[in-house]
Amino acid sequence: MALDDNQINRWANPPSNTENEKCENAVSQITDALRPLFGNSITVTRQGSHRNRTNVRLDSDVDIAVVHNDYFFSDIGWLSESDKALYQKQRTPANYAFSQFKSDAHATLQAKFGAGIVERKNKCIRVGGSSTRINADVVPAYEHRRFSSYGDVISVGIEFVTASGVHINSFPQQHYDNGVKKNESTRRAYKSVVRILKNVRNHFADQGLMKIEDMPSFFIESLVWNVPDSYFQGSTWRDDAVSVTAKIWNDMRDAAKANDYAEVNDLK
Repeated sequence: MALDDNQINRWANPPSNTENEKCENAVSQITDALRPLFGNSITVTRQGSHRNRTNVRLDSDVDIAVVHNDYFFSDIGWLSESDKALYQKQRTPANYAFSQFKSDAHATLQAKFGAGIVERKNKCIRVGGSSTRINADVVPAYEHRRFSSYGDVISVGIEFVTASGVHINSFPQQHYDNGVKKNESTRRAYKSVVRILKNVRNHFADQGLMKIEDMPSFFIESLVWNVPDSYFQGSTWRDDAVSVTAKIWNDMRDAAKANDYAEVNDLK
């Protein structure tokens, strides 16, 4: 694949102000729809590529987390057996099932935007876009609390349950914070390299050489985040992209190094 530097430089650029404005409109319109029912008990924020400013052409949907702050799922896998037993003895089950929360959010969004615009899916509630907002995948969630000992929370993320009953947790705030730090420590090259590699993936997909889902955006961000800052010192975006890709390629051929790679949140 022969690419000139102008193409690579365009791929490195962040999304346009117009696209960012449509993202913000989606968040504000969905927040306005849900706030009358849930009040200040929910936190609504965009997450994923759009929030992290690593989105590219095919990232046409914005992920919006709607987190109910009054309820949480607990991760007690880090506790001692005695602390686990104590926690289970003292815990009080929530009086608001997660499935009901998702149903209430779905019904409220349908009432606001119309049944033809809102669709309940396995992991999210899809809200179709308009002339002023982009498509949104709304993810109702409870807090995810990781305990280090009985009563001590070491990390807070979000967790939701899919329609098929699978629990999924993530740490979007930690992901965002660590991405910002990495970008600053690499002279703002980290996110540009991520965008370049996502565009390379999209180019391969356009040529029928791979599928987008074979290389998720989150995975690309995490691979690049693990590369030491010294590999982001090239004089051009091409230099940085080649340097970072070579480092990842070599590390993935070494099991010890590959197994040491972490998600951007640095908690998994």
